Amino acid sequence: MVKTKKNYSAPALEKGLDIIELLSESSDGFSQAEIAKELNRSVNEIYRMLNILVSRNYIEFDTNNERYKLSFKLLQLGSQNQPIKNLMQKALPVMREIAQLCNHSVHLSIYYAGKLLVIGQEDSPSPFNYSVTTGTTFDLLETSSGRVLLSFQAEEERIRRLQRRKFYMKIQKGVSNRTNDSLEKKFTSKTIHEIRKNKCEVVKSLQVNGVTNISAPVFDHTNYAIAAITIPYLQRINKSSKNDINLSKTTKLLKEYSVKLSQSLGYLN
Repeated sequence: MVKTKKNYSAPALEKGLDIIELLSESSDGFSQAEIAKELNRSVNEIYRMLNILVSRNYIEFDTNNERYKLSFKLLQLGSQNQPIKNLMQKALPVMREIAQLCNHSVHLSIYYAGKLLVIGQEDSPSPFNYSVTTGTTFDLLETSSGRVLLSFQAEEERIRRLQRRKFYMKIQKGVSNRTNDSLEKKFTSKTIHEIRKNKCEVVKSLQVNGVTNISAPVFDHTNYAIAAITIPYLQRINKSSKNDINLSKTTKLLKEYSVKLSQSLGYLN
C-alpha cells in the first residue's frame, strides 16, 4: 500500500504531474496562460516544464492555435503496464460469464487521477442493453464503482484520493458546488461501513432513471480494492431469456464472481 505521508517534497515532479493531469481534462487542450491560471502558477513557472514534457513526447504543442495537448505516450505506457494487463486478462473471461448468466452488461473500473476510469466492458446477450463505454471517466462519488473503490482502501489512501478528486472538481467546468457538496455529504463513514459490511453497493443510478447499479470490489494480494466490477441492472417488463434473474440473485452472482476474480489476482480472504 502506498503511504500518503510526505517525508520530502518534489515540487518539479508535482508540477509536471499537475500539468499532465490537467491536460487529460480536455481534448481541445490548454494554452500556456490557461494552464498557469488553472494550476494557480505563473507563466514563467511552468514554461520550462512544458518544454521538457514536449521534448519527452508526453504532451504536444499545436503551433496553429498555440495549445498544449496530451500525446499518446501515456496510453502506450499504460497498455504496457503489467498489472493492468494482468487484471484485464483475468477479468474479461469472468465478465463474459457473468453477462451470460445474468443477462446484463458488466463493466470494470479503476481509480485514475482523481476519477473513475472504465477499462473493460462486456455486453449481455440480450438485444436490450445498457452499457458504459470503455475509456469513459466519472466522478468518484457519483458512481457506485467509485464509492466501492474508495470504501475498500486504507483511510489515508481514501483521503488522498478524495483530495485529488476535489482538486479536479475545481478545474472541471459545469459542475455546481451544490451538486458536489451534496455528493460529499452523502459519502459518510456510515456509507463506507455499509458498503464494507455488504461487500458491495446496490443503489439506483444517479445518471440514468430505471437503472440500479450493483457494484462489488476486486482485490489483489494487498487486500485493498484495485478495481470495481459493476452491473447496471435493468428490470425488464418482458422476460427475454431464461437467464433473466432478479436483483437479489444478480447481486449474489456478482459478489461470488468478484471473489473468484480477486482470488485469481492473489487475494486471500
